Amino acid sequence: MVPEVRNVGIDDFYRLVGLRIRGARLNAGLSQAELAEHLGLTRSSVANLETGRQRIALHLCVLIAKALSTEVIALLPQESSMNGNEEISDLSARLADSPESAQDFVRAAVAQLGIKHPEGKDG
Repeated sequence: MVPEVRNVGIDDFYRLVGLRIRGARLNAGLSQAELAEHLGLTRSSVANLETGRQRIALHLCVLIAKALSTEVIALLPQESSMNGNEEISDLSARLADSPESAQDFVRAAVAQLGIKHPEGKDG
């Protein structure tokens, strides 16, 4: 059996797109079932799209934007969301009340992932 190859960057991209679709759907006042009906999908397919579990074909992204009366670009994540800066930028502040051993563990884990702190520092 071939092991599953997982690209965290791509998974994060689809998760972020899903969150944007969910936000646009809620702003449009539609339920998952209503959006699904517009798209010819099941409600569970819409739920999977919104959580990033199901990848979105380009033509479907266009149809989703049209159904939600928004632009396709509004459904795509911003570059700053893609490189992890939003979560990493205040890592020190988030860890301030944690025990030193926990802080060391998190910083080491972030450094192993190769994520750079926005100011150029690791984790």
